[in-house]
Amino acid sequence: MSSNKIVSNKMEILGKLTASLTHELRNPLSAVKLNLDYLKLLENELPDHINETVNSTVEALERIQYLIENILGFSRNTISKNIPCYINEVSRKAVDIIKGTLSRENLSINVSLDDTIPLLSCDENKLLQVFLNLITNAIEACNGPGEIYIKSYRDKCNYIIWSITDNGIGIEKSDRDKIFDDFFTKKSNGTGLGLSVCKRLLGDMGAELSFESEVGKNSTFFIKFKSKNITDVRQQD
Repeated sequence: MSSNKIVSNKMEILGKLTASLTHELRNPLSAVKLNLDYLKLLENELPDHINETVNSTVEALERIQYLIENILGFSRNTISKNIPCYINEVSRKAVDIIKGTLSRENLSINVSLDDTIPLLSCDENKLLQVFLNLITNAIEACNGPGEIYIKSYRDKCNYIIWSITDNGIGIEKSDRDKIFDDFFTKKSNGTGLGLSVCKRLLGDMGAELSFESEVGKNSTFFIKFKSKNITDVRQQD
């Protein structure tokens, strides 16, 4: 049996196991979310410290759900449901979801979005997953107080770019050829799937992921959307 066939068989088995596991996880997680939603309805009647606990638990639950989506994204191929969407709105949603973590980590985030960017053909849910992954990586790279910069703009070639910069530890030169590899991680609690899944999801949408980094200073990740992603032909000029 060829090595490609062996890998394919392993991936098929992994996909089935993952689907079964995530099904078992989603049921109790749904129950937890329902209870948290109920508590949020009572937030005006609850003490501040209880509301803070509820909010942090909601955020932790959302992180678990996105981790599950990462694993699913790796283990099976799904067809992207590309629809016209504004990447700035998806970006703001991602920041809103993760703002509690930013506050607790004493991180400031600077968001500069070009409002002239047109509708792009993307899978909105997958794009949100990518943004959340990249923001989470930036937070972990800072490892405490720091700054994160998110931008959307057109470059000199008229490509639409979304970028995120952190002033964290940077990426070692010896690791730069491997960071998009499946299961590669330097984190003690990492899965090594975040960036590889991001690259795969963006590729499915026809976009590209790249990065620049300076050890000990910063890292910037760039998403480049090509002209075929633009759905409003009036704004391609």
